Amino acid sequence: MYEIPAKCDVVLIHPSKSGTYGQIGSLASLTPDIILGLVDAYLENNGITSVIVDLEVAEISEESLLSLIERLSPKLVGVFSSGVNVSASTQTMPSVIGFFRGTGEKLPDGVKTFVYGGHPTALPERTLKETSADYVVVGEGYEAILLLVQNLLNNTSVDNIKGIAYRKKDKLGNSTTVVNPMPPLVDVDTLPMINWDKMNPNLYRAHNWHCFGSDINNRSPYGVIWTSMGCAYPCDFCCVNNLYGKRTFRFRDMKAVVEEIDILVNEYKVKNLRIMDELFVIKHPRIKEFCDLLGTRNYDLNIWCYARVDSVTPDILNRLKKVGVNWIGYGFETGDDEDALRAINKTVKKGTFSNDQVVKMTRDAGINMIGHAILGLYEDDENSIRKNMEFLRRHQFEWNNIYPAFAYPGTPFYDNYIGKGIVEEPKSWDEYGLYSVECKPLPTKHLSSAEVLRLRDNLFHEYYSDANVRDVLRAKFGEETIDHVDEMLSIRLKRKILAD
Repeated sequence: MYEIPAKCDVVLIHPSKSGTYGQIGSLASLTPDIILGLVDAYLENNGITSVIVDLEVAEISEESLLSLIERLSPKLVGVFSSGVNVSASTQTMPSVIGFFRGTGEKLPDGVKTFVYGGHPTALPERTLKETSADYVVVGEGYEAILLLVQNLLNNTSVDNIKGIAYRKKDKLGNSTTVVNPMPPLVDVDTLPMINWDKMNPNLYRAHNWHCFGSDINNRSPYGVIWTSMGCAYPCDFCCVNNLYGKRTFRFRDMKAVVEEIDILVNEYKVKNLRIMDELFVIKHPRIKEFCDLLGTRNYDLNIWCYARVDSVTPDILNRLKKVGVNWIGYGFETGDDEDALRAINKTVKKGTFSNDQVVKMTRDAGINMIGHAILGLYEDDENSIRKNMEFLRRHQFEWNNIYPAFAYPGTPFYDNYIGKGIVEEPKSWDEYGLYSVECKPLPTKHLSSAEVLRLRDNLFHEYYSDANVRDVLRAKFGEETIDHVDEMLSIRLKRKILAD
């Protein structure tokens, strides 16, 4: 059992996203911030005493948090704009900004602050203005944060540390933003394992759909594992490589991955497990190694992960199922309409593929599917969006993540939509919250933001109200799952742009 020390060098904070997910309450998952955990482990491994405070799960008032920080007397407090989804960095920014406008203004004198994440890396100058933090960490941050703490402890200059941005005044008192270059990327196999005592899996809960057919009302403990960083594919809407400054795909040693799963299962009794990688399933020997290593354990796991429709084979799928991969998420941006396939694949930079073939292979392996559909890409009209939904309905996927399109900072979408004047630069990052009242997705060539969002919300309800879909879910998962689906359907999300 982890005990908070009497003093520490740095406090690492994951802010609460209650404003983003408040409308769906306990239906949302609670996931450990793996990147924060890795930074914590890296610092501790290099002699820096670090304390984690996850405001998503810690029942602590602002007054108590300030009292804790005062007692710990750190040199540095870091607030993390990160999460298990790459989009979480931007979606977390309202909470990050809120922290600095509240708790951040009351920190003890002499405590320096930083903001970390893919979003701040893409927009360091705006982040400094919005948060009034002393520093923005630019890039993956391990070495930069370590040097920042060490230099503050030694009262030496931090100006030349690679991977930080900060404000600096000239002789006339004018303030400018300095953004130092990123350091080289770390060798991922040198990163120490997360201290799971600090990020106790019993405090977190799985996605509701992940537990369809199992103990849906008991989604804890919950574990998240990483096996790679980045992604090799150039999808225009994706910000996965923001932290790394370039397109990259780095693999973690699979023996270390499975050793960490051993800890989660044997010490914390984790059954529900997410593989965090933006693209886990690829045609590579490492997937066979993962299955071979995990297969000797005979664990009773319920795992979900991501794949691309062009990255799976029947053999890979059958191997994964045998070790407990019960759910795979695929991106189906275009359904099966050939004209839309050509037009929209050009936008998202995916190759030509057969969706139907992938669906059949996955069904044959006995794996449930999460259909990830982006509704509202630039070429979309109402007809193409409905055709995409008809594809999902025809295949009766066990779960669908139906997203409108957003232009995340650091992506070609952001540069193109804002650079070409299609949309204005966002005034509030609340616009990027799928479950936020302020949600405002991108318009298309044919549809306004409001029309896209109305379609998205209505189509989600139509899908899970469909009698055929419900019959499939009932036969596969039981009546308790249908009751849970009905609970979801009872929530009609409030949307400002629809009310207006």
